[in-house]
Amino acid sequence: MDRRDAVKSVAILMGGVLSASTLSVMLDSCNTTLKEGNGINFTDDEKKMVTRMADIIIPKTDTPGAVDAGVPAFIVMMMQECYPGADQQQFHAGLAAFDKLCRDQYKDHFLKLSSDKQETAIADLDKMVLDKKEQQDKDLTFYRKLKELTLLGFFTSEPGATETLRYVQIPGRYDGCVPYQKGERAWAR
Repeated sequence: MDRRDAVKSVAILMGGVLSASTLSVMLDSCNTTLKEGNGINFTDDEKKMVTRMADIIIPKTDTPGAVDAGVPAFIVMMMQECYPGADQQQFHAGLAAFDKLCRDQYKDHFLKLSSDKQETAIADLDKMVLDKKEQQDKDLTFYRKLKELTLLGFFTSEPGATETLRYVQIPGRYDGCVPYQKGERAWAR
């Protein structure tokens, strides 16, 4: 792989992780202060859904998963403290719409499904939202925000940056041409 392809791949990856809406919310949240009580509180079941969905998106393997990195709490905090009320309502409506979709397709709530059915439901939702085949239910687009926040929270966490990515606490000189072998982890700098 030459340098040009590597830079292009990293740019595409970062563009996918940090969409324009996520970046605008992060930048906008620096200038606005939410009044006490403006954030919509998550119910216990919603927190459990977010936790399970984040765990399916980045499961624990030989490296930490999203739950190990504290991503569910990060998602709840970001939604409550950084996103405007309309986005928060859309996110909560999306969780409810997804749970209803699970009840319609699998005859039970998402949290009561077996692990295999939960993973299948998330895979179907991922395909539906990211392929944009079924846009009639706009509530389900909350999944894009959930996935963005999961990736952002994980790869900016200590376990994500130090155990999943290659990490050098005090990096040395810049070397634009480093040997790369297929399957190596990316650098966190």
